[in-house]
Amino acid sequence: MGAALLDGLAAVISMFAQMIQLLVIASVIVSWVGDRSHPIVQMIYNITEPMYRPLRRFTSRIPGPFDWAPMVLLAIVILVQKVLEAMLRGYAARGL
Repeated sequence: MGAALLDGLAAVISMFAQMIQLLVIASVIVSWVGDRSHPIVQMIYNITEPMYRPLRRFTSRIPGPFDWAPMVLLAIVILVQKVLEAMLRGYAARGL
């Protein structure tokens, strides 16, 4: 693969991860102040809830009233994003 292709793939991964991060932040905000009957709020929930569901199996064991699934998802997305970008840019720098 060419270096430009690998850099482009890293950029696409970065944009996708940033979109997920924005949706997670939006879902947290609308959970506090949003009208659940509004179509945009429903769209945000329809996108984020399937990502939260598997995480809630583990985070539901944490005591307290706070939902940790969004924070865990953000951490996972950022970690995966950084690792994939570093790998792809490393391959591009070596000319693989």
